[in-house]
Amino acid sequence: MTVTLPTEADDWAAAWRDRINERAAFADSADGFTAAFCFEIRADDAYSGEPIQFSVVIEDGVCTAAGTVADPDYDFAFRGPYSQWVTMLQGDLDISAAAMDGTFDVEGDTMRLLRRQDTIAEMVAAAQNVDTEFEH
Repeated sequence: MTVTLPTEADDWAAAWRDRINERAAFADSADGFTAAFCFEIRADDAYSGEPIQFSVVIEDGVCTAAGTVADPDYDFAFRGPYSQWVTMLQGDLDISAAAMDGTFDVEGDTMRLLRRQDTIAEMVAAAQNVDTEFEH
């Protein structure tokens, strides 16, 4: 089923959770790791709407929750413009590079996050496997 971003953001988040939990490599990389993430899509020239905040909760190798939430509690945040999210979800932007070069604003314990780069990469790979149509 194709999900449209940003209109169907809640449905997209549910599909993302499912794709995360289908990945054995995610389960392996996130074993023993518990954290809450905020992934925020910000307005830019392509998308002029309100920011969309996804809350994703990881507990010991399982994504236990994913959805849109206003002002979520989180351990880590990744925030970036809509057009860059599209580029990343299409597989043309590396999340690590985007975090390092300032394309995405990153918040949280940097050392802990660096130790979990594989987990973040698996989360992004799962997001790239959601059948997504971009509204803008």
